[in-house]
Amino acid sequence: MSVDDAQAGPRSGLRRSLGILPLRVAPGRANLVIWAIAIMCAVAQLAVAASLGAALYRIPVAAALILSLLQAAAIVLSLFAPVWATVFAVIAGNALSGLAVAVPDQPWPVAASTIVAYTLVWIGVALRARWWLPVGGWAFSVLSAIMVAVDADTGTGAEPGLVVADLIVFAAVTLGAALLGIGIRNWSLLRAQLRAERAATAAELARREAVQDKARIARELHDVVAHGMSAIQVRAASARYRIPELSAEAAAEFDEVAATARSAMREMRVILGVLRDEESDVERAPQPGLADIPVLVARANELAPVTETGSWHLDDAESEHPLLGLAAYRVVQEALSNAARHAPGAATGILWSEDGSAREVRIRNGAPVRPGVPRTESGGQGLRGMRERIEAMGGTVEATASDEGGFELRVRIPRQEQA
Repeated sequence: MSVDDAQAGPRSGLRRSLGILPLRVAPGRANLVIWAIAIMCAVAQLAVAASLGAALYRIPVAAALILSLLQAAAIVLSLFAPVWATVFAVIAGNALSGLAVAVPDQPWPVAASTIVAYTLVWIGVALRARWWLPVGGWAFSVLSAIMVAVDADTGTGAEPGLVVADLIVFAAVTLGAALLGIGIRNWSLLRAQLRAERAATAAELARREAVQDKARIARELHDVVAHGMSAIQVRAASARYRIPELSAEAAAEFDEVAATARSAMREMRVILGVLRDEESDVERAPQPGLADIPVLVARANELAPVTETGSWHLDDAESEHPLLGLAAYRVVQEALSNAARHAPGAATGILWSEDGSAREVRIRNGAPVRPGVPRTESGGQGLRGMRERIEAMGGTVEATASDEGGFELRVRIPRQEQA
């Protein structure tokens, strides 16, 4: 964990303990618009409520100013501190109702400015908190206003009918504001949940399509490649029994072909298992690595001279790296296969080298001694796959034709601790 995260953790916990929410109310520019409207409403509320309280309801100027400031602060606080906004709004509203003097033909005990303040606060609180907070605050404010009206002596002030009408309007308007905020909050939460479910459904459909595509590829590989390799292995292994006059050298050659086919089939089964089931244990089957390269070289040496010079010095962590050894094995395998197909009989040299930043292997073959295998339309896939494998490790692949008619493959792989 970084120092910033360690410092942000206590601050975040303190904000949560104080009931302070993130300042982001809505996404994009809507957040700025909401904050601008809240601040303008708070400023207007401060000016109107303080003026009406002091001039019309004969509340002391200092008390009217302080309580109006609490109401204005509650409007802004409702966007990021709903609990504190509820407390400020209830305290200020009850105090203004208790200090206000009943005036004929004027709303009492709850002034119009207080109704507006409560309306804005309950909308903001309902948008940012659970439903019980605005509903509880509304119920307490209405009950407090009723108690003020019942306890006060209104004989020389407002008429009882006007008092009841004021209380009804206050209760109805503020309750409507709280219910409106609750409805908007629930609608927003439902939309967010629906978007999340749609995203999850789309991801699941994409995953299923990928699994189906991989299963289709696995079927094609099994039906075409695996069956073909199996036929090659069977025919090569049974050649010495089917052909009695077969020489010992030819029989050994067929046995080598059969062994190569069996090795390819084992690797094919690993690939098929991965394609069919991503969680299958076959993924953890051992993959070829640097230790298996001598076997490749020995087999290729039976067809044409192959020499190796240099070496890679791997530490324990690099020796256990799952990609480095496999990448090197596939590079040598593809290069020797291409040399055997397109430059039969040509000598091949493998040069291993390394420096402080990367490791490199160069595989160079001479001109073909005998005619090579004609290039098919699907040629080049091996080199392309090799390039993708090496580039995924941050390396580079260069394949060029030599002046002598041969071919040179140069692969450079950054050291894994620096990649």
